[in-house]
Amino acid sequence: MRIIRFLKSFLQASSIVNPDNLSTQIETVSTAKTWEISQNYEFKYAIAFMNTPDFRTLAKSVHDGEMNISTGYVNNLILNEFFAGEEALWHEFVNQISGKTCLEIGPAVLSVLSTWDVVQESHVVEPLIEQIENWQRSNFGFSVFEGLKTHSHGAEKFIPELSAKIDGAIFCRNCLDHTPKWPFILGNISKYAASGCRLLLWLDLDHHGVADDGHYDITTDPEEFKNLVDALGFDIVREYSCQERFELNWGCFAIKR
Repeated sequence: MRIIRFLKSFLQASSIVNPDNLSTQIETVSTAKTWEISQNYEFKYAIAFMNTPDFRTLAKSVHDGEMNISTGYVNNLILNEFFAGEEALWHEFVNQISGKTCLEIGPAVLSVLSTWDVVQESHVVEPLIEQIENWQRSNFGFSVFEGLKTHSHGAEKFIPELSAKIDGAIFCRNCLDHTPKWPFILGNISKYAASGCRLLLWLDLDHHGVADDGHYDITTDPEEFKNLVDALGFDIVREYSCQERFELNWGCFAIKR
């Protein structure tokens, strides 16, 4: 369901299409949970979502450059969650990442880095990226990941060539609770981030006993998770939590020491 939730928010923030028109009528899976089942679950939702008119509209807008941040475009979802709704902070961030290397972990069917055209080099880690790109090219004639360096495997697998190379920003939103190997992903994030790298992180920490085949619980105590982020070398600048969500959630904008 991360694909549905994220892209509904992305679509609403983009003001391009109405997210209420999205079809989410997909039969859920009821079997013992494994990583393979979770990935099949995610890809099932990915295809269903990409096949909607709303996503096609969004994909074309991204591919055509209409949402490039160099043109002044601001995504309200990102603005509110990581920059306290203040455009001055966002513009400061855009200046900071310009000409640098950025990374997104777990973008599902669309990466924000596709719109961050001011950066020099963009990397994406997504285990379903090959299947998703193949589907997009077959159905749209293009992929929204064009121009990005993609890594088609779980983010728990360390990428040596990225060690201390991400000097711009690491974006990881609504990803960590979709894998039981989330601690290793956090460890890799710390290794990838050079000093001064910005971290934009948000996730559901606990699903209150109703986690489905695509979700895993992490902790019921946000302070524990905050201490972990700090222990991995990040100074937390701002925090964010959506109080309207059923799930216990937490996010932050942080800087690598």
